[in-house]
Amino acid sequence: MDNELRDRLIHAMFRFKKVGMIFPPGLELHMGELYVMRSINGKCPCPEHNNAVSDLPKHMMISKPAISQLLNGLEKKGYINREINKSDRRKISATLTPKGEEILGVAKDYADKMLDTVIARFGEENILQLLALFNRLTDISEEVRQEMLNNDGKGDYTLD
Repeated sequence: MDNELRDRLIHAMFRFKKVGMIFPPGLELHMGELYVMRSINGKCPCPEHNNAVSDLPKHMMISKPAISQLLNGLEKKGYINREINKSDRRKISATLTPKGEEILGVAKDYADKMLDTVIARFGEENILQLLALFNRLTDISEEVRQEMLNNDGKGDYTLD
C-alpha cells in the first residue's frame, strides 16, 4: 500500500473535519449542539424519536459522555431544560427553552443556507455520489475495525 495515499486520505479527512460548520458571530452554537437541539425538538432524521436523553447517543453516533457534555453546555446557555420523566423515573427528558427554540431557528436557517450554497456549487449529482462513497467508505471501515477487534491478540492482522 502506498504511504502517500494513506497520508492523503488522512489529511483530507482531517481537513474536511476542520472546515466544519460555522455560525454567525454572536451565535454561541456549534454543529453538535445544533444537531442535539434538532433531535430534542423532534426535527432530526432519527427513525424513533423521543425526548429521552438516553436515546441521543445511538441517534447521533457519539458516546454518552460526549452527549452529556453537549447537554451540559446547552443547559448552561439556557437553551434546554432536563427533567426526570414522570411516567418513567429512570429516564431523563430534555426540552428546548423559548431561548433555545429561537436560537435553533436562527442556526437552522443559517446552516440550511450554507449547505444549500455548498450543494449548489458542488452539484446535486456530485453530492449524491459523494454520499454513496462516504457511506461505502464508512461501511468498509466499520467492517475492517470489527475484523481487527476480532483478531486482536492473535498476532494475525491480515485482513484481505
